[in-house]
Amino acid sequence: MSVRAISRGIGLVGVALLVLATTALAGTPSAVADEPQLSSITAAEMDVAPGTPACFPGANPGETELLTCEYGDRGPRLLLVGDSHMRALSPAFRRLAEEGKIRVTLLTRSRCGWTTRKLEHDLPWVADECETWRAQVQRYIRDQKDLRAIITNHRARWMEGTEAQRGPDTVKAWRVALDRKIPVIAVSGAPHWPSTPPDCLRKNPTPEQWKDCTAPAREVMSFDWTVPAVVLARRTYGPNAAFRLDMRDVYCPGGVCRTVTPKGQIMYRDEQHLGATYARSLAPEFEKRLRATGVVFDPPRESGAAILAHLIGVLSAIVVRSAVAIAVV
Repeated sequence: MSVRAISRGIGLVGVALLVLATTALAGTPSAVADEPQLSSITAAEMDVAPGTPACFPGANPGETELLTCEYGDRGPRLLLVGDSHMRALSPAFRRLAEEGKIRVTLLTRSRCGWTTRKLEHDLPWVADECETWRAQVQRYIRDQKDLRAIITNHRARWMEGTEAQRGPDTVKAWRVALDRKIPVIAVSGAPHWPSTPPDCLRKNPTPEQWKDCTAPAREVMSFDWTVPAVVLARRTYGPNAAFRLDMRDVYCPGGVCRTVTPKGQIMYRDEQHLGATYARSLAPEFEKRLRATGVVFDPPRESGAAILAHLIGVLSAIVVRSAVAIAVV
């Protein structure tokens, strides 16, 4: 073999090695990018549903005015009613409204859920003004003409009475809607953590440590008032009167409640409220579950092509039957 041939062979091998090295180096950032990355802890702690301070009274005395936030301009109209926990979920429904699938009216108040149960609070004005707000909510619902359904969520632990009273006391408030055949859809609660998940994740920031910020559902999930309320409403008003969206499998897959998604998105801004970014990511899940109720979205219409194909099939069957009949005669 000539010296020129050997040199050429060495050169080709060198080029091949250079290409392989370049490819390997180019692949390194991609591999790192695919690894779970914890979202900003500081941002998570401040991740309140954007725009909602305009329709979230009750933090200070004297805020008794009924305030609403409106999202979307087409699709079935839904009313979202509840306390800060409904507010925390609202980004999911706002995203659906922005996608043109629903219209949303948000009606919320701090520490004041849609029920007839009296609040327990050290400040008398909190409970008294909650009652004033609830009365306005009832009048508001009574005056609405185009509501497809009402979605509600609240934290019941700050209310008077026993667990056995939660269903009947809640359905008493729902009657203003149920009597008018407006379905009520209750969303189950999220976990209540003993300390804030962002604080736990500060101490356990790597993916291998995230499991240290989880807990069995039985330890952080309290009695769910949506179960007796929906059962009673359906028993009294029929199966299409009330529905329950059970989110436990989302928050606590396999019975273990997590504080961060597998990709690293922090789910909570404090010990009991979902962060707005995570809540917004739940929009597809809520859409799927709302469709499953059968009372929110209109059934899909057949396309012109599908209708034409059906007519052709019917006509073909008639022609075949006619031909057979003539042949028999």
